[in-house]
Amino acid sequence: MNDMVQHTIVSRRTIRKFQPDDIPLHTIVDILEDAKWAPNHKLREPWEVMLYKGDGKKHLIEHIQESIARTEFDEEKAEKKKEKINQFIRNIPIHLLVTVKAATTEKERHEDFAATCAFIQNIQLLSWAKGLGVVWKTNEFIFDPIFREAMGLELDDVIVGMLHIGKPAFIPNPKERKSIKNKLTIYDTQPKKQPSFF
Repeated sequence: MNDMVQHTIVSRRTIRKFQPDDIPLHTIVDILEDAKWAPNHKLREPWEVMLYKGDGKKHLIEHIQESIARTEFDEEKAEKKKEKINQFIRNIPIHLLVTVKAATTEKERHEDFAATCAFIQNIQLLSWAKGLGVVWKTNEFIFDPIFREAMGLELDDVIVGMLHIGKPAFIPNPKERKSIKNKLTIYDTQPKKQPSFF
C-alpha cells in the first residue's frame, strides 16, 4: 500500500495534451468523494466544485471569452486567445472550477485555502491512479470579478483554480526536482543545513 501511494505521488505528471474520449460522470464523482478526505480544520470542508462537461462547456467558454475580451486590449491577441480557449475547453471532457468561501478571519481564510489546495491535490492523485490526467490552471480570468459573477459566484467566493481532466494523449518525462535537503533545516543542538545529513 505504501509503495502504491509513493508511486502515485512520484509518477504523477501535469498533463497538457488530452484525448477527447468522454469520462463517465460517476468516475469523477467517485474521485471527488475520495478527495474530500483532505485535511481541513474543524471539518469545515470549505471547498465547492462546479463541473462542466458536454453542452455545459459552452457556458464556460462563453464567459471565459467575454473575460478575455474585457481584459486583453490587443484585439488580435484577444481573438487568438478566445479561439485557443474554445479549442482547449471543447477538446477536454471534464472541467472543474474549484472555489472556497473567504472566511471572516485571516486564520480561517489561510486554513480553508490550504485545505482546498489539499483537496485539489487529492483530485490529481486519485485521477492519476485511475489513468486520468489533470492540469491545474490559474488563468487571469479567475481573478475577473465580472467572470466570477457570471459563473454564479458571490463576492466572497475565491476561485482556487480550474482543473481540466481527461485521458492523457502525452505523458511528459519527469523534470528534475531539487533534493529536499536543500530546503530542510534541522534544529537539534544547532541549526544545520547541508547537502548530507546521514
